[in-house]
Amino acid sequence: MKINKLAIPLMLNNVSSMVIGICDQAMVGRTYLEGFASVGIIGSNIYSVTGILGAISVAFNILGSRAKGKDDYKQINNNLFFSMFFSIIIGSAFFTLSVIFGANILENFFNIHGNTLIDATIYLKIFSLSIGLNMILFNFSSYFKIINRTKYILYSSIISSVSNTMLDYVLIFGKLGFPKLGIAGNAIGSVMALGLGIVFYIIIIIKNKLFKSTKINMFRDAKEMMKISVPLALQDLVESTIIIFMMNYILSHIGLLEVSIYNLIFSIINIALMPMYAYSQAALNIVSEGIGAKDLNEIDVTVKACIRRALVFYMLICSIMFIFRNYIPKVITDDINLINNVPKYVFICIIANAANVPSCVLKYSIQALGGEKFVFFVTSIISILSMMLIYIFVCILDYKLNSVYIGLMINYIALNLVLYRKFKYLRTNMEYLNKKF
Repeated sequence: MKINKLAIPLMLNNVSSMVIGICDQAMVGRTYLEGFASVGIIGSNIYSVTGILGAISVAFNILGSRAKGKDDYKQINNNLFFSMFFSIIIGSAFFTLSVIFGANILENFFNIHGNTLIDATIYLKIFSLSIGLNMILFNFSSYFKIINRTKYILYSSIISSVSNTMLDYVLIFGKLGFPKLGIAGNAIGSVMALGLGIVFYIIIIIKNKLFKSTKINMFRDAKEMMKISVPLALQDLVESTIIIFMMNYILSHIGLLEVSIYNLIFSIINIALMPMYAYSQAALNIVSEGIGAKDLNEIDVTVKACIRRALVFYMLICSIMFIFRNYIPKVITDDINLINNVPKYVFICIIANAANVPSCVLKYSIQALGGEKFVFFVTSIISILSMMLIYIFVCILDYKLNSVYIGLMINYIALNLVLYRKFKYLRTNMEYLNKKF
């Protein structure tokens, strides 16, 4: 019950964000082609930066959960205050840099010119606020995960997502007497929606008297936060930037049809992987709490249960996808080549990503056990070696798209073997854990 209480609202939160995100893209796509492309370029880079900086909130999640295991709620408040302070400073810095250098970056690095550059610059200046706002939201989300009230995370997400869609419709197209603002309206709507999510969290904290005044030990809190967040940020940089760049480079050597097939299947399989992320986050919380409480039996039970339940959800969703594999592509595209070829690769993609489920839960669990540096080095090395193997399969042996999924499966299996051995070592080395925490 404790695991599901954490994981299920997080799953629903992911589904809500995904659905609203699709609606958001559909509205922006009805402005003009250059504007839509600019939003895509700016948005992808902003989200990448936000994801890397999100390591701060993950570090707070780990430290706060350990404090909860010790019933030290004052320390939870200390960690939250420092994490918020750090997030506001970083968010303000990125907003300032975007205002000063935004136009030059868009023109010189992304080759955006003319009226599109004017619109894109306005969009960047407004949307850059989302970095700080999202970091604040991540911290609030981690706080409510720590105190096991994840339903509020779902409520906040629904408020932000629905208001984002409504504001975008009104501001992009100029409805209800508002001027037609185009892509600038999308930026304003997104920022306002994030602000509403933060306001909701603040109201809940005040209403339920969840938070009490505390005092920050700046040096100690900074040291603890940076010790965990730096390896996490570097890991995200490798996985979400470098590895994706390498994969796109490899795919470009196969052909445009295969690239489109891979991207479409990737979008579909991500739906099935949502439970994996939800249960991994649940494992992070409960394992960290178990460390604080010195309850190692709960750690074992939690990790096994999270892997098992994530796999069950994954296989159930994938079974539906496989049954309707000939029809799902028609919902997303009307291209005949994609519709005819996507079903051929659905099964091997399902099998390859099944191995991803336990590795993801193990990564989060080892990070909670203090092995964040180990996870960073191992995932980076194995992922880069796997990309090299996929490159050999694709470009030298000419195995094409099947080789990509075979290489990914080898990557996940190798990660499982190494991560499980590390988890087993950390779990059985009680003296090490007691000394470290």
